Amino acid sequence: MAEDSLRVGMISSGLAVLLNGEDAKENSSKARIVPHFDYSGHRPLERTIEFIFGLAEKSVGPLDGQVDSSLIRAVIKNQFSKLHGDLDVSVSQREGISVVHHGVGPPIVGLEEFSICGDIRIVKPPLVLESLALFSSARANACIWKGKWMYEVALETSGIQQLGWATLACPFTDQKGVGDADDSYAFDGRRVSKWNKEAEPYGQSWVAGDVIGCCIDLNCDEIYFYRNGVSLGAAFTGIRKLGPGFGYYPAISLSQGERCELNFGAYPFKYPVDGFQPLQEAPTRFSFATELLRCFSRLLDRPDRSLADTLSRLRRFASVEELFCPVSSAICDEFFYILEQDPLLAEYLGRGAFLSFLLETFRTQAPHDSSSLDKVLDVFLEFPQSHLIFEHVVNALACGCKTATLILTECPYSGPYPYLALACHLFKREELMVQWWRSLHFEFLFEGFLSCRSSNKHDLQHLMPVVWWPGSSEDISYESSMGFTISALSEAINKV
Repeated sequence: MAEDSLRVGMISSGLAVLLNGEDAKENSSKARIVPHFDYSGHRPLERTIEFIFGLAEKSVGPLDGQVDSSLIRAVIKNQFSKLHGDLDVSVSQREGISVVHHGVGPPIVGLEEFSICGDIRIVKPPLVLESLALFSSARANACIWKGKWMYEVALETSGIQQLGWATLACPFTDQKGVGDADDSYAFDGRRVSKWNKEAEPYGQSWVAGDVIGCCIDLNCDEIYFYRNGVSLGAAFTGIRKLGPGFGYYPAISLSQGERCELNFGAYPFKYPVDGFQPLQEAPTRFSFATELLRCFSRLLDRPDRSLADTLSRLRRFASVEELFCPVSSAICDEFFYILEQDPLLAEYLGRGAFLSFLLETFRTQAPHDSSSLDKVLDVFLEFPQSHLIFEHVVNALACGCKTATLILTECPYSGPYPYLALACHLFKREELMVQWWRSLHFEFLFEGFLSCRSSNKHDLQHLMPVVWWPGSSEDISYESSMGFTISALSEAINKV
């Protein structure tokens, strides 16, 4: 049978059957394969496109012409946009927050330069900081007086740092900072204390690589701190209510040589807390771009991973590339168009949804799916704008190595492993390796890839809750638990 006679609507009848989830059956070498139609007369190709883009059944009409990227772009603009166009509801009218804004475009939360006391150096823009003075303090340019808000601090060092909230009335000197005055509240994990004029024991000791969540609830007048997503409990209750323009500002104080990275919401939090909003307004259209990445994932999974293997056995039928190429190209066209409309979106996606998309495609545990990831990279790297987002991906991978936690049940694939594995695969691409090597922050990022967060006593107790040794005073039944832990660690070490 000639190959052309197997095609209906520019797609092979065999592929149409498989994409509709039915088995191709050949009774003999001369069997004629009949194109499959559903009861409405529509070909399965339309149903497949609806599956990829999450559209309602029959929302895509019959496709009689060639399936190319322009046709898929039309589907995205006419159908997909109608469904997802209102995902990104503007939050510019958020109540209870005011951001001091000195330029054009959306307001960006950062440090207010005139508030800096001491000497704070920007190690890496925008908000990796280091204190060069004996004691340095600064406030952000966001004031809040109502609602529930948070920001995160990734610790580059584990010395004396006071992280929290303060009003404009809090004086910053070379000896006093956040938590050393009225209406000023801070947590210091080095001294394991909370500060409001006086210090009181609170929380856990911290280590370099910890991510500290600083949360303030002005509905209940409470302040909380989180360490790597684990609540340390209410640090302060009954804090004073203030009005617009006289509220609380994120504020930090660092001893000499101490470093940290602040995230007010420029990219998704590593450990978000339910009910608490980021201070930085999310970029417009970020949800729309995230939905496009989900469509790409469904394209790779279409409709399950056995499809590619089945098609490879049916050599005379069209390859799934007939669908993959135009759909992936159209998705990327729309994705990068959205990125160009908002300069803040590249970092938000590169350190959030796009990184997650790459990790899920590659698989965080071995065996990795290198072929699927390579197909994704082939498509994205065709676009000259790709360097914008991959720059932030590399930054996120380096940060991930520094802040990742070790999980015994997933060892050796926990800790920094997923980030290192993905980075190694990405840097096989010469264009990505050269881009990283030419970066102004190559050494800083390289140091991140070589880093690994250590554990404090709380982490070790969680990792190994039962410890037993011959002659110990503990119940002998713990011997089996200790033996299991040792075996798990030994197996992990052997794999490494």
